[in-house]
Amino acid sequence: MGIGSWLGLWFGLSIPAILAMYLLKRKFLDTTVPSHLLWQRVIKNLEANRPWQKLQNRLLLWLQLLAAALLVFALMKPYGSAADIGKAHVVLVADTSGSMSARSGSAQGQPGEEKLAMMKRMIKDYLEHEAKDGEITLLGMNAEPNLLISREKDRSRALQAVDSLEPYFGRAAYDETLSLASALTRDETDAEVVVFTDGQWRGEPDSVPFGVPVKVMNVEAEAGFNLALRQFGVKNGAEGKTAVAVVGQSGGAAKEANVNLYGDGKLLQTENAMLAPGGTATLTFREVPEAEVYRAEVEEADDYAADNEAYAFSERNETARILLLTRGNLFLEKALQLTGAEVVKMTLPGKEGEESAPGGAGRTAVPGNPPDLVVIDGTAPSFTAQDDWKKLMERTPVWTVGGGESKIDVGGAQPKLESHPVNQYASYNGVYIGSLLNRKLPDWASPIVSIGTHPAVIAGTENGQPRLSFLFDLQDTDFPLSAEFPIVVHEAVSWLTGSGGQNLGRHTAGSRVEIPVAADAVSARWVAKDGLAKTLQVPEIQADANEKGINALQQLPPVPGLYVFEQRNREGQMTEYYAEASADPFEGKQGTPNAKLAAIGQTADGKDAAAGKAAEVAADNSRGERRQAPLMTLLACLALLVILAEWGVYQRGRSI
Repeated sequence: MGIGSWLGLWFGLSIPAILAMYLLKRKFLDTTVPSHLLWQRVIKNLEANRPWQKLQNRLLLWLQLLAAALLVFALMKPYGSAADIGKAHVVLVADTSGSMSARSGSAQGQPGEEKLAMMKRMIKDYLEHEAKDGEITLLGMNAEPNLLISREKDRSRALQAVDSLEPYFGRAAYDETLSLASALTRDETDAEVVVFTDGQWRGEPDSVPFGVPVKVMNVEAEAGFNLALRQFGVKNGAEGKTAVAVVGQSGGAAKEANVNLYGDGKLLQTENAMLAPGGTATLTFREVPEAEVYRAEVEEADDYAADNEAYAFSERNETARILLLTRGNLFLEKALQLTGAEVVKMTLPGKEGEESAPGGAGRTAVPGNPPDLVVIDGTAPSFTAQDDWKKLMERTPVWTVGGGESKIDVGGAQPKLESHPVNQYASYNGVYIGSLLNRKLPDWASPIVSIGTHPAVIAGTENGQPRLSFLFDLQDTDFPLSAEFPIVVHEAVSWLTGSGGQNLGRHTAGSRVEIPVAADAVSARWVAKDGLAKTLQVPEIQADANEKGINALQQLPPVPGLYVFEQRNREGQMTEYYAEASADPFEGKQGTPNAKLAAIGQTADGKDAAAGKAAEVAADNSRGERRQAPLMTLLACLALLVILAEWGVYQRGRSI
């Protein structure tokens, strides 16, 4: 109980005023008059009555005093303490990143409980006690913010949405989800944001502005212990194949780690190492037998299972063969040779646009040993679109550089790069490109380097084979003089020749990868083959497609493990590509909370995080925050009832 305003006491002056009215009230006596002749005497007595007299016990007096006292108390704005039933709109942010799949307590030999299950109970408890009547919005975290429900009033549907939360093992959108929560509560006065997390948070959460109160509810779990395969690969050497695995741990005590090496599902070797607290160790497996898929597995159980396995694929033993069609480009030829490939140069006589065949008139023979890559420097000769040459170009990766078409002046502006394997180590800083080919982009092409609105480098897949085009002549730029040029050539050759293999390599779960989709493929799907994906029985996932067919850019499944991308044609023939989906390494860093996360637990009026944390603790102890419940309305209603009772007494026509 408290008082909101002591200024209401001024109305207390009405109480002595009421008393004064009764003190000054004229007193009339009941008088028996035997004759009307005595009226004159009675009137004289009435005129002589005294104004000041002793107060008498009258019901009307007490009712008027009670009404005045209630009005005075109401004007003082009294309030009581009541359980807070929550805001009108509550935005719940659920941390569904991969670290929430970690278990608590397994370090003591117990199976442990997932932090995600603990968080679900916390959210349900919050819905029951702190957000009883408000509208509920629930956000999860995938590669992008995941809006599960919006302004939902039905509690059963809200609970179903909470039960549907699943961990996302890829790179989760942490701060992006907070930004969405901030946008959803912008311009609202009766809303709040509640973040449920284990504290392991990537990014700068304190940089997201909020206009409403924010709470951070931490899942109280024991410090996690994690053994992780940080790196794994298999390479060819003079003495055969060698596998290398890097294993690390996040615990606070020394730990022995055993790593098993499998080849096509068969156990090949086991190595062990003693790991210092928070340390890593490199294990080498020598004389590894030939296999298509290798798997390294941590033998010991830990709290986080998503990074206990890693996969590697056999390297191609043969050297890539590149067929270079050029009228003379020493820089390009030397850069291709630096990749380690075998370069076969076919010199084209004449100038750009001439149709002469190499070696004089007549038909040019197709190479007897088909190349792994065809590089065309300048305008493609006409014979490449005829007969056997056309078939060779359709089934072989092709890289074109420049050409003799009309050009667009771009004035040497700075190129803009998109995410692509060819651009992995490129920046194009200081590179001058004066003009670009004015060419209509083919259906398979996507710009990976642009200057302004004009594409400068395009890449894609056609007929199941990778394609790359530089839409500028190397002779018209200083790019060959840049230190980046041989690096870009190496990455381009690696991407063009590597995409034709039978594996897609290792990628973060949920990321997008480019896949060589055959032109005659009518269906494709992801199938879980091994690892956590198989343990959790991840169902088959159909490939992304549009009206033109199956997309070359596909999204990996979100659960770590070994997958096969299967594609079939109308005849039922199937082509398979292996790919490993790996967990985001950040999620394996157990017990590393983000100190900046607590900074967002502040209200819009500037209360600091410490005050918010103290309020959170008090709320946990009392099973819900307490709020001020105003009593003014109740007291005013009571005063009105008293006045109505007073009016009833007055209607009797007699002063009691």
